[in-house]
Amino acid sequence: MDYFQLEYGLLAKGPDLVETIPALVKLKELCPKYIEKAEEIQVLARKFARKEIMPRFLEIDTKCSKNPEYFDWELWRKINKEKLNISFIPEEMGGLGINCLGVMALTEEISSVCMPTAANITFNSFALSAAMVENKPSINLRIIKEMLEAQRNEKPLFWAWAITEPSAGTDAEDAHAMATMKPSAYAEKVKGGYNIKGTKCFITNGSLASYVIATICTDVSNPLESMATFLIPSSSKGFSVGRIERKCGQKASLTAELNFDDVFVPEEDVWAPPGKGFQHTREMLAISRGFVGIIGLGIAKSAMERCIQFAYQKKIKNHRLIDEGWVQMAIADLMKDIKVVRSAAANYSIAVDTCHAARMFESLPVKLSLKLIPERLLLSESLIALAKSPVVSEAGTKMKKEIVTDKITDMFIKEGSALKVAGTDLAMNVTSRVLDIVGLEGMSYKYGIEKCFRDAKLTQIYEGTNQANKLEFFNGEIGAIM
Repeated sequence: MDYFQLEYGLLAKGPDLVETIPALVKLKELCPKYIEKAEEIQVLARKFARKEIMPRFLEIDTKCSKNPEYFDWELWRKINKEKLNISFIPEEMGGLGINCLGVMALTEEISSVCMPTAANITFNSFALSAAMVENKPSINLRIIKEMLEAQRNEKPLFWAWAITEPSAGTDAEDAHAMATMKPSAYAEKVKGGYNIKGTKCFITNGSLASYVIATICTDVSNPLESMATFLIPSSSKGFSVGRIERKCGQKASLTAELNFDDVFVPEEDVWAPPGKGFQHTREMLAISRGFVGIIGLGIAKSAMERCIQFAYQKKIKNHRLIDEGWVQMAIADLMKDIKVVRSAAANYSIAVDTCHAARMFESLPVKLSLKLIPERLLLSESLIALAKSPVVSEAGTKMKKEIVTDKITDMFIKEGSALKVAGTDLAMNVTSRVLDIVGLEGMSYKYGIEKCFRDAKLTQIYEGTNQANKLEFFNGEIGAIM
């Protein structure tokens, strides 16, 4: 921490969410509780990042370089204690009840110290996001209950979302590409469910996951029309973890190959039936892609803040590096780009809260249930059993379809893809130019700037390559009118 001397960025007095995004001033007047909740999580995340992550992030990176299977369980226990890994679960149920604007603040603050640690926290929303896309109340309650019990008992509970295959990377996320992809995994219909065979690769949390949400086709000759979504416990017979990847960046976020050797999945764990899996995937990507852009924004801020601190202290003859005009111009240029993308990130996060799946937490049935049902009954077996009834299940699915329409999904795919590209390209641009400013000395491992560069590159690749996301944006913006 001696390296950080200016009260800027990570060391700025908070909360400063509203002060640094002026458009939120009016929104705070109109919806004070909404903005205050996001400010609360920013304060918590910044404090945690300073105290718990800053002193150890380089040590973790070094240990992961020597052993790609290394995971800092002590840091995880601290994350678990603060409920950061269940922050999006409503307070009435035992979580922190943060909104998507709060998720932005959390992601930004943690990423500004260590991006892979932010991934370990935020990517564990995969399960609830995937379940809410279908919105079967019994499944939602089951997942929330398991996550809360794990948190209370300090039991590791990770989730993985498996899309990528050895012969089909971004192809598995694009309708046109799926027409010619060669699936490496497939599901065979059997009595009572499906048998899964094949391999998934480059799966975040793959070696840690208790459950894998997997998108797999049932007809390898027609993957688009036969894609389905399955919930697969890692304890399932025939499931195994293959190679854990040795990566250049994001080392503390473990990435693995997953093998399925006749893994049986019962019908009740088929979250999207054959033919509906691709749409299910798109609805999840409509949310997740934008937040990958926010991760890129966090990396860019991290590199920028470290550059400013370095330039403030670096002496050149009788002045500091930061006193030189060209440095001030370069920093101002980068800060301008960060501010623009940050405003777009806030706009996107608020839009998810008001228009997409997060809106379901604000629906009248959900709000009344959280207000009127005692906490001890909210996740009781009797309530979960009631939620399985056809009437309640159909009502949940109907509510979801009314909120997250095909039009909304298409809009957020477009907007999420734009933010994903903007944020991750920003990360690469800022980290590259910062290295030019600080020179060889500033590239020393101890400053963490070169780590920002290594972490940034991967964000341009996952959740669909940036090239694929640009095509998604073009098709959403122009394709419909051509």
